[in-house]
Amino acid sequence: MRGGRPGLIGTVARTAVVAGTATVTTRAVDKRMREREMKKAAQVQAPAPTGITQEDKMAQLRELAELKQMGALTEEEFQQKKQKILAR
Repeated sequence: MRGGRPGLIGTVARTAVVAGTATVTTRAVDKRMREREMKKAAQVQAPAPTGITQEDKMAQLRELAELKQMGALTEEEFQQKKQKILAR
């Protein structure tokens, strides 16, 4: 039996264990970070409330009327879009 420092095989084995542990730890941390980023992204991309304020409706109707006056919309298109805005 040898005393003192480990031999070459012991050093290689210890290095492999340390490297393996570091790899597993790094992957676990990366996974956790990706999950947190995905949660944050999901919160940011959460749909806005579907309720639209009266002020928003009025602004959209004014814009629609301007488009109709400029000739960008026909009467039929204007009425359809107006109904969609009012139905919200």
